[in-house]
Amino acid sequence: MIRVRLWRDPLGQPERLAVTGHAGRGQYGQDIVCAAASVLVETLLLGLKDVADQPPVGSADPGHADLRFACPMSREARAIVETVVRGFQDLADSEPKAVSFENRNTSN
Repeated sequence: MIRVRLWRDPLGQPERLAVTGHAGRGQYGQDIVCAAASVLVETLLLGLKDVADQPPVGSADPGHADLRFACPMSREARAIVETVVRGFQDLADSEPKAVSFENRNTSN
């Protein structure tokens, strides 16, 4: 199962996104659910780096990503993150046996 966790600060701004695991819906390299999750992570990284000029800090490897976002986050960066988050939520809704999504709030 792919586990997606999003942490938000007390004001609701995304702070961190962690994506781990494999969907187990097909052979390695042919799993369309894993491919969808990978595309979302890669799109997030490209958008934050090349469009918003606010690359996240962290790591992204096959089967694992742990990303922390700039604070404060620009409007463009926030739009990119929220769009990808909606993509993960939709993926979890359509593939509940392969993907879980969890929103977490941080407290300061």
